[in-house]
Amino acid sequence: MRVILFLLFAAVIGTTSAQQQHIQQLLDQGNTVSEFNPDSALLLFEQALTLATGKDTIMLPRIFNRFAQAYSMKGNYTEAAKFLVQALTHAELLNDTVALIDGNNNMGIDWMYQEEYEKALTYFKIAEQLAAQSHDSLRWGHALNNLGLTVGYMGLAKEELHYYNRAAAIFKKINELEGYANTLLNTATLLTAERKYKNAEQLYQEALSIYKKMDYANAQGMVYQSMAENARDGGHYSQALHYIRQSLKIAHTHGYTTEEASGLRLASTIFKEMKMYDSAYYYLDKHRELRNTIFNSEKNKITSELEARYQTEIKERKIKSLEQENTIKDLRATTARQWQIGLVVIIVLITAVLSVLYNRYQLKQRTAKVLDEKNTELQKLNSFKDKMFAVISHDLRNPVDAFSTLMESLTQNLQHASPEELKEFLESMLHSARDLKSLLNNLLEWSMVQIGKLPFHPNPFVVAHAVQESIAHVQAMAQVNNIRIFTSGLDVTVRADKNMVVIIIRNLLANALKFSARGKSVNIDATLKAGFVLVAVRDEGIGMTREEVAKLFQSTDEVRSIGTSAAKGAGIGLLLCKELAEKNNGKIYAESVPGSGSTFYLELPQ
Repeated sequence: MRVILFLLFAAVIGTTSAQQQHIQQLLDQGNTVSEFNPDSALLLFEQALTLATGKDTIMLPRIFNRFAQAYSMKGNYTEAAKFLVQALTHAELLNDTVALIDGNNNMGIDWMYQEEYEKALTYFKIAEQLAAQSHDSLRWGHALNNLGLTVGYMGLAKEELHYYNRAAAIFKKINELEGYANTLLNTATLLTAERKYKNAEQLYQEALSIYKKMDYANAQGMVYQSMAENARDGGHYSQALHYIRQSLKIAHTHGYTTEEASGLRLASTIFKEMKMYDSAYYYLDKHRELRNTIFNSEKNKITSELEARYQTEIKERKIKSLEQENTIKDLRATTARQWQIGLVVIIVLITAVLSVLYNRYQLKQRTAKVLDEKNTELQKLNSFKDKMFAVISHDLRNPVDAFSTLMESLTQNLQHASPEELKEFLESMLHSARDLKSLLNNLLEWSMVQIGKLPFHPNPFVVAHAVQESIAHVQAMAQVNNIRIFTSGLDVTVRADKNMVVIIIRNLLANALKFSARGKSVNIDATLKAGFVLVAVRDEGIGMTREEVAKLFQSTDEVRSIGTSAAKGAGIGLLLCKELAEKNNGKIYAESVPGSGSTFYLELPQ
């Protein structure tokens, strides 16, 4: 269990104005909640940016760094990168070394999260050099720790240990306890992987002692769990059980449900290796129960939010209705009092009242129309929610179960498997991960289409450009399966949204590769027709019957069952293709013969 170290500390400013102090307070408040509630942190950072814009430019690099941190916590690395670029740009203009160190370090962390280790290494090295040159020991130690993590993920254990030792020495010298303990934990994790269990145990104990002095409960639980894994791998099962019970106690006491779930799973594996199957099953059952509780909690949270929005709409409607009723009552009371003034005044008042009533009637009609529109929108949201849950529960469950099964099997057979078997395991996991990533991308794009949030900008473009961009997405998959992709006749122009066309062709190519055997080929060509362009994607796969072709683009469960067991689940992608094609005034259909491959046709306007 390794620990990444963020660099988001306030730098010392020579002269601090009251406004800069206010901005720093907002940044500190946002940083406190960023890990658990990044959306709330973003609101605080927005306030800080408003105060600093045009006035305190010296604070801008720090503000942009905090924005990047919050978006990283949300998993939105694209948006995080935009803010980090702004932070680095302003830091260079201001010659702000601290902000440059923080920006490069955090850029490296984002790339590491995305498993782009070479890019991460570049930014961490820049941060390390700047910190060393400026004698900023704290940031120097953090950069060295993160360099160790990165080379560790790259499989360079010797270099990883070297970086950890340097970081630990710096942290110890400046008495930075948390950084020192985190680096010890990372070093111990490396030693466990190298089967140096006694050395790892010593470092775990030292890190644990520091966390106890700091009263850092979450870190203590994390160390106990790592110590349990170390003891288990070293064959000391009684000691492993002692450590995992300590970890579970801390997690349960403080409500760390995710850590408790992983601890229960680890306890189950320890008992299983001890051949105490009743206890192993008990802890596995507790793990599944807690995992389901966590999932249900998240699901209930989403449902509660939707219900709250619905109830708010109802309350607003009732309030507006009561306001209208009270207004009408007031008008009637006023009219009754005016009869005493005289006939002329009565006529004037009647005219005025009729005018007011007419205006109120129009207002009521407009209000009713707005309420109907809001109600319709709410119904669409509810329908989309149900549809989304149905799709996720059907399409996402099988890939996740497959990935989980592979991981369990790999864990159970790691010490006994041959290199060839390990390679097969890893290749299967890679294929499963790619399928899962493709499915998640399709789910995201399909959900954006359902709620009308996918940008739509139809413009003329050459089909070849969209095809090349689509091929780039699936090239790795084609190379792994030794499948060649041929193109012809693509220098034709269509009028559509290029990004949507890329999504369509990408999905068609992915399906063609998925259903084709090794050594086969996939062909893409385009033909000019009367008023439209016909793009064809042909494969040499298993083919389909007429009945299966007829079900391809239907919003039903049957489409998800087409294909072999290893390649099922293309339904959401084809539904997405159909909706995007229709969005661009085009259409999509297929032809296929069992055993002779399939051809998917996409019509797009010229």
